[in-house]
Parts: sequence; C-alpha cells; structure tokens
Amino acid sequence: MRRVSGIGSNGEVSTGQLLGPALGGANLAIDPSGVYHPVDSPRMKTLLSERFAPTTSRIAFVHLDLDSTVEILAGWRRGLGLDPNCQAIDGDLPGALGQLEPLTIGARPRELLVETDGGWTAYFDCGHDGTDPIPAVLYLTHLARCDGLAITCVPTTRDQYDDRRGRLGAVQFELVGPKSRTHFLDYVRSVWVNHDGDRWTFGTNGAVQPFEEQERYRARKVRDRFTSDMLERYCRAIGINPFEASAYGPRGVVVRTHHPVGDDGTVMSLQEAQARLAIVPGEADELEG
Repeated sequence: MRRVSGIGSNGEVSTGQLLGPALGGANLAIDPSGVYHPVDSPRMKTLLSERFAPTTSRIAFVHLDLDSTVEILAGWRRGLGLDPNCQAIDGDLPGALGQLEPLTIGARPRELLVETDGGWTAYFDCGHDGTDPIPAVLYLTHLARCDGLAITCVPTTRDQYDDRRGRLGAVQFELVGPKSRTHFLDYVRSVWVNHDGDRWTFGTNGAVQPFEEQERYRARKVRDRFTSDMLERYCRAIGINPFEASAYGPRGVVVRTHHPVGDDGTVMSLQEAQARLAIVPGEADELEG
C-alpha cells in the first residue's frame, strides 16, 4: 500500500490510504463520502502517438492466429462477391499501416490484419474517419467461436478549434465472445466514457471481469472513471498490448477487395484525413486521458 492525500470533512487535505493493487497503481484521494479523486491526471495513451490516426483510433482484436483470421475474412468477402486479394507483408507496424492509403469514404476496400503478441490478430481498415472495428470483430469471432475485442481511444480536441474541426473524446473497451448468454450479439463486457458534445458520459454493460478497477468508476469527475491507462491495463490482462508498436507483427496481410467506393469516389491521403479532423500527431501525448 502507498499513502496518498485524502480530503477531510473540513475540506483540508490529510493523509489517507490508497488501495494500490486493486487500482493498478493509480494515485487517488478518497473523500468522506467514499468518492475517489485522481491526484495525478494521466496523459492520453495512443498507438504511435497518433501518427496514423484516425486509422489507429479504433482497433479490433480477434483471439485467433493470423492465418486462420485471414481465411475467415477472405471467405466472408468472397461470399459478398468482392473478390478478395490477400497480400502477405512482413515488417514493422508503420509500414503495414501505410498499405491502407488512400483512405476512403463509405466503402473500405483495404483491410489490414496483423499478428500480435499473445496469440491475437489486430484488424484495421481504410475508412477516412478511422477503422470500423465492430462488424469485423463480431463476424470473425462468431464464425471462429473465439473471443474478440474492440477498443477506442480518442482525445478530446474539438473545444480547441473555433471552426469545430476537432474530435470528441472517447475511451471504450468492448469484449465479445461465444460464451456470452445474456447480451445481444455476443457482447461479454463493455466499459466506456464518451464526450457527446456537451458533457462526458460513463457506462458499463455485461459481466464484470476480474481485472476491472471498479473503484475508479466512482471518481467524481466522469472523465476519470475510465482512462486510456485503464484501457491499456484491461487489454494487458487478456494478453493484448494495444499501444506498444513492437507488439504488432512482423507478419501481416492486406486484404484488398473490388468494393465500389461510392458515387463521388471520394478518397484522401492520411494527411488530408488528419487535416479534416484536426489531428496533430503527438498532440494527444500532452492531453489528459
């Protein structure tokens, strides 16, 4: 146990006790009503400091080896008449993510599967507003009868821009699997905080997992109830290291399909997509989250 600052009934700071292991080492103060207050504001964690955001702002993971995941995804696309072409690649994560350009509106004709540590396969796609992880993770895990995860980690930047081009923040953990009997579409557990444009909201659904830091859910500040460092610890508890680039690869597969982009045929570079969303790589490293 470590000692932290607590808030006394008279409003003065006093010394209190921290429930260290249960909170993942977080530094919290506890007021007389039992509400938790983070003493330190953790910085936002992102993959590659958002060099490839929005593509990396949302990621799907399937608890299945790369080759089996490719086979299922390609079979799904083939069944839709999209004639998939699977290209094996080998190298670091930035090189693999570069294969997804140009980014597209509507259709997503390029998808990327990358092996990760721990026996999971990561999924990304070429959507201009970021990867859409839910359809992929639900379909792949349903067919494979395995566990899956979709995560979201987006900093709030909209209030920093007068022209409203910034982003509304979100941190989400959505665990799915074939063992779920109580929730629609194989959802096992969801934990999230989202900014809806006016305020932060927090919620949970499903069966509480043994690694959860439930005390944090009582933090007075809604934004502090589920942070990116908590998301990272939850992922690590099931064998995924989401924000460490070296945990991805070296093997990957790009799945290309003959998917119509849309009437306007809008495509854009990663740089153009980042400008549209006012994404500045590295900026999130200095933001709370």
